[in-house]
Amino acid sequence: MSTQSTSTLRIDLDAYHHNLKLIREQIGPDSDIIPVLKSNAYGHGMLAMAKSAMELNLPILSVASISESIELREAFPKTPILALLQPSDDELIPAIRNNITLTISDAATAERAGSLAQKLNTVVSVHCEIDTGMGRQGILLESATELLQQISRIPNVDIEGIYTHFPSADEPEDSFTVNQIRHFRQLLKEVSKDGIPYEIAHAANSAAILNYPNAILDLVRPGIITYGIHPTNSVPKDTPFRPVASWTSRVVLVRNLPGGVGISYGRSYKTERPERIAVIPVGYGDGYPRFLSNKGEVLIHGTRCPIRGRITMNEIMVDVNHLPSVAPGDSVTLIGQNGREHIRAEDLAEQCNTIGYEIMTGIASHVERLHVSHAQTTGALK
Repeated sequence: MSTQSTSTLRIDLDAYHHNLKLIREQIGPDSDIIPVLKSNAYGHGMLAMAKSAMELNLPILSVASISESIELREAFPKTPILALLQPSDDELIPAIRNNITLTISDAATAERAGSLAQKLNTVVSVHCEIDTGMGRQGILLESATELLQQISRIPNVDIEGIYTHFPSADEPEDSFTVNQIRHFRQLLKEVSKDGIPYEIAHAANSAAILNYPNAILDLVRPGIITYGIHPTNSVPKDTPFRPVASWTSRVVLVRNLPGGVGISYGRSYKTERPERIAVIPVGYGDGYPRFLSNKGEVLIHGTRCPIRGRITMNEIMVDVNHLPSVAPGDSVTLIGQNGREHIRAEDLAEQCNTIGYEIMTGIASHVERLHVSHAQTTGALK
């Protein structure tokens, strides 16, 4: 652990490769992967994870915003990069200059992009998103063929891809998702029949890869599952996906408190008897959820230790009465394996009534990211 950080997020790049290879096996040889690296690779460190992904010769990377795309472009000058958020007008010039593949949801944006690309003497590649029921961004399904035809005729714009997204693919045998897939596949047939040129189609996110094999097209867009976290908090006991991240800190203080002492703000916990309390220098300011106050557990010496009192901005207090040998400097696991015990991001999410996505992306940027492969560190890249 760095002396500059009170905790460390250790990223296992071998586990990341393992998960990507599992997905490749599942989708078969006729499809490939667009790894989703948005929001700092779901908190895992965008640049390091992109480098690791490209070791598997993946065809394209994806992030959310233009700013993320340009940061990736600086590190990967020739790699295709798809921005999943439709760009604002002021982002179009830097995006086109940096050869970013744009998501397009309307003809007007495509017209502006084509005009700017013409002035810059280049062609802008776009993926047109079709709204089959997500209700967020995208071309409405009922007008999709007409608008795709219109966009295909805009000078200096190349429709490289067409895609859609699923709001409820984490529910197996969901009739809404089944209909989305059917409507999108029908649209692709109509597009081909009408002679609208495009190269690739994609639809399946992490949940759809797991639950809807007929959503697998030319490419798939896995995000959370590549990091070994399931789209829901229900993790199969036999899941082959490996958690990529583990979050650890250390004990900085052990206190022997008498009975009747209140702990932390609001004195929401009071010792009923003499208790040994270990103090850990991590709190909600580091991204550890305050909702876990008096609920959560950490692992010390391979044993679960309950949180006592409210989690503060920079500290957690835990009960170590059952561990008389605990001392300052001992390792503490917030997420990950410690001995035979394991705390997953999904476990924290379930307790907080949220999802693993929020737990991981909520870990603060100042927490050290240590990327490790074959027991060799690749540095604390963010």
